[in-house]
Amino acid sequence: MMATTPLTRLAAPERRALPAAVRRRLGIGVLTLAALVFYLWHSLGDQAGYLTTGYDLGIFDQAVRAYAHFQAPIVPLKGVDYNIFGDHFHPIIVVLAPLYWIWDNPDMLLIAQAVLIAASIPVVYRFVRRRAGEGMSLLITAAYAFGWPVQGLIDFDFHEIAFATPFTALAIDALDRRDDRRLLLWCGLLLLVREDMGLLVALFGVLRLVQRRRPRWPVVAMVVGGFAMYILTTSVIIPHFAEGHGFAYGNQFSSLGSSVPAAIVNIITTPWHAVHVFFTPSAKTHTLAFLVVPLALLCFRSRYALLALPLLAERFFNSRRNLWTETFHYNALPWLILVMAMVDGADRLGLFDANRRAVLLRRALGVLLVATPLVLIFIGDNVKVLPVNQLRNPYAHQPHGWLSSAKAVVRWLPDDVCVAADNHLVPHLTERDYTSVPQADTPNPDFYALDMFAPDTGGNPPAPKPNAVYAQAITDGYHVVFRSGTFVVLQSPTYSGPSSACKPLGPGKSG
Repeated sequence: MMATTPLTRLAAPERRALPAAVRRRLGIGVLTLAALVFYLWHSLGDQAGYLTTGYDLGIFDQAVRAYAHFQAPIVPLKGVDYNIFGDHFHPIIVVLAPLYWIWDNPDMLLIAQAVLIAASIPVVYRFVRRRAGEGMSLLITAAYAFGWPVQGLIDFDFHEIAFATPFTALAIDALDRRDDRRLLLWCGLLLLVREDMGLLVALFGVLRLVQRRRPRWPVVAMVVGGFAMYILTTSVIIPHFAEGHGFAYGNQFSSLGSSVPAAIVNIITTPWHAVHVFFTPSAKTHTLAFLVVPLALLCFRSRYALLALPLLAERFFNSRRNLWTETFHYNALPWLILVMAMVDGADRLGLFDANRRAVLLRRALGVLLVATPLVLIFIGDNVKVLPVNQLRNPYAHQPHGWLSSAKAVVRWLPDDVCVAADNHLVPHLTERDYTSVPQADTPNPDFYALDMFAPDTGGNPPAPKPNAVYAQAITDGYHVVFRSGTFVVLQSPTYSGPSSACKPLGPGKSG
């Protein structure tokens, strides 16, 4: 009897604890699965509805397809014989190549992106759960998972930054748990996502230094390794593959200087000018407000918020206006960081304590997190910040029958031809043809496939107007062979049929 009594007494608590653990796993499991289903529905729905584009889904499709066939990542959408390493450094995408052995289709990239983003959700939950109760942890994690910046990433084609979402979440979590081994692992993987991740990794090293822990060598590894990788990629690797042997995105800080080093010197010597540039014009302030106000500004109480600074500075000091807005994929990684910083900041301010004041503040935060998406849905027609709103009527600004006309053009075009196509047609052609956009100057394409209603043909701004491309094609002897709605297909006077040169992985036609 005496020997069995302790076991009996322990068994009941263990039996009670087991269902609670199962419920916790079930809760975050259901939330993650729901988010994944939403991501897949949104992104695959965009692709089926011709709402994706060649810039960027078509670009990454061409690069990953080349990797899948053990070829250099040549991307005709960027230019003839254009190696994607001349644009950005993102070798991590090579791990997607085996997916094309299963199904050779751009949809595989959208599926992979959805899975990658969903993989960050349990990490965020684990980070929150160390501080907050079950209900609040699920609410905050849901606010991250369905937040407008994540929707922006899902809505905008495919982008390598999807890899950074789980890696960054895992790195912050490891830093928070003081797990150097895993922190170095995730930071090392971040360096393979994109060249600017080197600056983020260096900042991880700085935050590790602030923790004042030994040993100090992980700090040196991250700070030195991060800066060294950024310099190596932007000064050596990318220029080696780039057509002009330079880093195309390094001279876009005209408000601060002619290059990244000049901009850094300007920031140090004239900080007030840098602050002015960072917050003006008002589009930058609007984006910042949409990022931090839904988090009750609590992110500013955490040092983890500093990790968002290089990502925001890279955008707001840049002269490219499309980087300043709430649209596209640019806000997803800052959002992840700021949500985790908000949790840490709220904890430091005592919002997760058991006293009455903390309970009231916690409820207020919960109301804000729930109310924000509802308000964004309500004002969605006036503020294009919630991409899911656009799925209610995605063709409101398109001519009647636009989608059926686009599909008709894709059905009509033959396989294994060289085609310069409208940006929205491109992701439906890259698996069949040597596909480009008129801007990429593909020599003597067999066909031009244009949407005469579109404001431009797509590609890097400023992209050419379809009327201008049409007029030049007629001058060069092309003639119209197919029309459907606002779409028109022009055929080259020298076209003699499909060819091996115009296969998806072909070299293209010579000039």
